[in-house]
Amino acid sequence: MRTRKNRKNFSREAALPPPFFLLLAGAMVLALSYLWLNGRCEALGRRITQLENQKVELARKVKLERSHWESAKALDQVERLLQRHHVVMTWPDERSIVHLRRTTDESLVAEAAAPRRQYARAGGIAND
Repeated sequence: MRTRKNRKNFSREAALPPPFFLLLAGAMVLALSYLWLNGRCEALGRRITQLENQKVELARKVKLERSHWESAKALDQVERLLQRHHVVMTWPDERSIVHLRRTTDESLVAEAAAPRRQYARAGGIAND
């Protein structure tokens, strides 16, 4: 026996129209994009803060090391270190010192800028 179905109750249309689903999907994509971008910005903000703190710390360390270097290269400190390591050094005599002077003479400046190699030796300067 065959039963009859009531075709009035079966609708061929969807419960919600397709443009609504497209609008809902678009809104979800925008919301997820916003959340991702917000998280990325917060992470970059934390990284910037961390790097700024690191910069301040490094500047402090540089200042401290500069202070240590200035005190270490003081003449009395160098003499103490030489004595501690049993290194005997004296000041050079006047014959060993080479004095350099600045010149404003154009020809000498051009000559000094020439691409020649100079080597120091005991009797003076040897040119290549």
